[in-house]
Amino acid sequence: MSKPKQFHLEISSDMTNLEPVSNFMLDVARQIGLDEKQTDHVQMAVDEAVTNVMEHAYSGRADGRIEIACRADTRALHIEIRDQGEPFDADTIQEPDISKPLSERAIGGLGVFFMRKLMSNVEFTRDAGGNLTRLTLNLK
Repeated sequence: MSKPKQFHLEISSDMTNLEPVSNFMLDVARQIGLDEKQTDHVQMAVDEAVTNVMEHAYSGRADGRIEIACRADTRALHIEIRDQGEPFDADTIQEPDISKPLSERAIGGLGVFFMRKLMSNVEFTRDAGGNLTRLTLNLK
C-alpha cells in the first residue's frame, strides 16, 4: 500500500442500516488485505459502535446521521464514526466484571469492553461536530 486508502459511508440511524455497515467494513477489509480474524474484529467493533450510536446517541430514532470514514496505511486501519446525537462520556462506563455469573452481571457496558478487546485503540471524543468514535487496528 503506497499511499493511504480511504473509504467513506454515510447512513441514517435506522437499525436496518447495520447490514450495509457490515458489508462496507467487509469490503474495506478485503481491499486492504485483512485476514479473516482481523476482518471479524473490525466488523464486530464497528457494528457495536454504530449500534451504540443508534440506541444511545439517537435514542432509537431512525433519522440521525452517522458517518463512517476509514483510512488504511501500512501500519494501521483508522476508523472514525461521527454522529450528532446525545453526548457520550466513556468514563461513565464501568468495565464489566466478567468473572461473575451472567445472572449477577450488570446489564450494559459490554459493547465498549468488546470494542477495546477487539481493536488496538478506542477513543471517544466530542467536538463542535458531535460525537466521534475512533477505532484503530494495528496491522502486522
